[in-house]
Amino acid sequence: MPYTGDDWRSPGDFWVKTGSGWQKLDALRANVNRHIKRIAMNKKEKSLQNELNHKSDTFQEALIQPSQSCHQDNSPAFLGGALARYLLLPRGKGVYFTLGEVLLRLDIAGCACDPRRFIYVCRMLELMVCSHFVCFSGTAQKNLLYALEETVDVAIESQKNLRHVRRIIRTAIQELTKQQYTHVGSAATWRARLAMLEDMNNKLNKIEIIEPHEDDNTLAMIELPDDCIRLIFRRFADHEDIINTGATDKKLYKFSNEPLLWKHFCFFHFTKEQILREIGVGADENAVRWKACYQKLYKRNGRRELYAEMLHICCHCNCLFWKNGGHPCSLETAPEGSKRMYDPDMVIPSIPITPQQFMEMFPTGSTPP
Repeated sequence: MPYTGDDWRSPGDFWVKTGSGWQKLDALRANVNRHIKRIAMNKKEKSLQNELNHKSDTFQEALIQPSQSCHQDNSPAFLGGALARYLLLPRGKGVYFTLGEVLLRLDIAGCACDPRRFIYVCRMLELMVCSHFVCFSGTAQKNLLYALEETVDVAIESQKNLRHVRRIIRTAIQELTKQQYTHVGSAATWRARLAMLEDMNNKLNKIEIIEPHEDDNTLAMIELPDDCIRLIFRRFADHEDIINTGATDKKLYKFSNEPLLWKHFCFFHFTKEQILREIGVGADENAVRWKACYQKLYKRNGRRELYAEMLHICCHCNCLFWKNGGHPCSLETAPEGSKRMYDPDMVIPSIPITPQQFMEMFPTGSTPP
């Protein structure tokens, strides 16, 4: 039987006697609801796992019987042997996705494990951290931190792109420290997330690059022919990689300052009009200081962004997807008897989306912009 307490600390609260003592009725109801939600979430996870296993089996059958389609709905499908990550964007007004939801639906943390998508994901996370990190909701921040943690683990395991990942983590720490008193969430949440970021930074600082030993019978870069070294430098996409590589050895420093290398970089990253605007029309290319010219062009125009794979948006069904992952376009899955005729040889056009354009497509918070 509930007991109404007269205590001045909780006037009018209902108390219920349980096996562990007296408890407030509201707290007891909250515990029961929390237990029910936990059971429901466990059932939902098991159901989703069974659905994914079923689609995996269906995909294996489709490999044997190519005429059968392995995806007939908008749920995650297996395309090309991998889980297809796509998001169908609504066309109507008033319906939208926030960046936090997009992080989860496109599985950005899982995409960081793909070497072709890693640079694109890093640039996307860097833009989120610099401009929207403290504006995210609690769930969005949790998804973002999970993606950052996965990116750090991939960088440590592969020992590649450490400088880029380290810059993202340090920027996140600075933004979180700057917004200590205006951060979304409690002080305990702020301290926990800051500790998580500092732990990632410590992992990156403790990493040791494993150099090849002389007993491995492997050649060092300085032992390669000069033409091979020049070709390696021309394959770099970032000028900082050239500068840092040249700082490791006197021979490599000589190659990193060759005018022909920086001339190639200028014509690769900038248009002919931009270069002529800097050096002047009719200028002697042999007399141009191409390294200084590149520095001026970089400060004025920025660097050309290069990605092995990008997100695309379908021009027909407005679906956001990875190019090599594909998506179940409504043009391909049109019902029989439909007036829309699909030609199997027809290529459905799509538009590539840069990380900056991706950030402008979605609002950051719970309200539309």
